[in-house]
Amino acid sequence: MSANSLKTKPQNAQLSLTEAQRMASLHRQNSPTTSREALGRVLESARFALESFDADQLMTTQISLEDTLIRVLVAMNSLNIHPELAMQRALSRLQEGHAQGTFHIYVDRVEIQAQGEIRGEWPLYSQSDYEAALRLAHELGCAVVHEDSCQLGLFQHVRLHQGKATAHSA
Repeated sequence: MSANSLKTKPQNAQLSLTEAQRMASLHRQNSPTTSREALGRVLESARFALESFDADQLMTTQISLEDTLIRVLVAMNSLNIHPELAMQRALSRLQEGHAQGTFHIYVDRVEIQAQGEIRGEWPLYSQSDYEAALRLAHELGCAVVHEDSCQLGLFQHVRLHQGKATAHSA
């Protein structure tokens, strides 16, 4: 599709993300020379949108966000990221949500699992490490599974109550 054919398209016609990316890359003055520069311009544009929002300049904020979107498409193009597929992947991750993640707490460690894969783990050395793991799981909306029922007695008196780890008497 040529630049001239894009100009003749009716204004109410919807562009695909791929067409928008191609158009943005063609019409961008002072195109970035590196992917890093393209990503830096995304950051600058987003920062300006935030500043204009903080100043209650809502129209400027909207324009800045729209410019940021164009800069994101240009940056994605510089990294050879297909925007339609990227959108599908991002929406898929969004639908999965944090509820898919589970904190598996063992006697000596915590494992974060999502879709059956271990995505992270760290050791537990103390009561405060255990409580921090419970708080983090709650903040991220993740389920908690205690893999070892005894927990060596170290963590028996701790439970998650209203988002905070609290001690209670047995």
